Amino acid sequence: MKKYPILLSTYPWLNFFYKKIINQFLNKKNYKAYIFCSLNELGINNLIYALTKWIFCINKKKIYSCSKCQNCILVEKNIHPDLHIIKNNKEKNSISIEVIRNLTEIIYQSSYKDVGKIIWFPYANQLNISSSNALLKILEEPSDNIWFFIQCNNKNELLPTIYSRCQFWHIYPPNEKIGILWLKKKVQNYKIFQKESIKTALRLCNNSPIDAYQLLNNIIWKSRNILYTILVSSLEEDIMKLLSILNNKNILLYLNWIYLILLDVVKIHLNIDKKFLYNLDQIYFIHKISNLIVVDKILLMIKKILFYSNILIKINNINYELVLINLLLSLEKIYTSNNKYK
Repeated sequence: MKKYPILLSTYPWLNFFYKKIINQFLNKKNYKAYIFCSLNELGINNLIYALTKWIFCINKKKIYSCSKCQNCILVEKNIHPDLHIIKNNKEKNSISIEVIRNLTEIIYQSSYKDVGKIIWFPYANQLNISSSNALLKILEEPSDNIWFFIQCNNKNELLPTIYSRCQFWHIYPPNEKIGILWLKKKVQNYKIFQKESIKTALRLCNNSPIDAYQLLNNIIWKSRNILYTILVSSLEEDIMKLLSILNNKNILLYLNWIYLILLDVVKIHLNIDKKFLYNLDQIYFIHKISNLIVVDKILLMIKKILFYSNILIKINNINYELVLINLLLSLEKIYTSNNKYK
């Protein structure tokens, strides 16, 4: 039986990228350095492991690794001596220039079974200016049988000069149909979730099936109903009811959910088909809010939410509760006013 790379069954949306890159190797048109970029959690680690396994495999069959040779086994166990994963275990600390300089010694050492070496940077944002410039010098004079894999969430995390010396791969989410099929196989007792709930989770997670799976299996998924119930109640009675549920570690997530349901309300006001809503499982609340507030005021409320969310993201050590109070009072002023806002 043919042994397929694990990602083909685990994360089928990565098949396209895997095959494209392997075919470059087969056609001798491969690069020495690759950038893999994605805003979402899409299993890129598995893609890189599968590519590494194929490169090191000594009994490969066209685009497939054998999964039986010692090299394949060592990669699967994450102990292959020629796979070097460069990262700082402390999230807030960057990779030092000394670490990059030490790569020169690693590169010129003999490789295990003379197959080659792979240098993998799973977090491009850990590279500072000094270490980035040191890496650039290595990339400018690539050695034979040395490959670099660099992961990022945004290409702006890298120096333009590094970006220009790599082949860039934007790893995008699968279409909704593929995401739903994957979730149905992955989620235990998925039948307890309505189809609208699975679609909604995907849309809230920018079509990342992995993120949607984690959301559906997290207790916070049930908090959405509570959030929207309090949202409607606060609009009808007292906006400060929202303060208690928003003022916690999930503040940005909750504000984003309110933002998205208000976008859905705008769509309802504009008579856009319901199939284009984010919150397909919250039709009741969407209509409820649309009956409470006119579209012009909804748009102003959305602007306020984005403005204050941006403050929370950009300013460290800020008083979250104070920011929330200001936001909620601003929202109240908008929807209770009889004047038409511009």
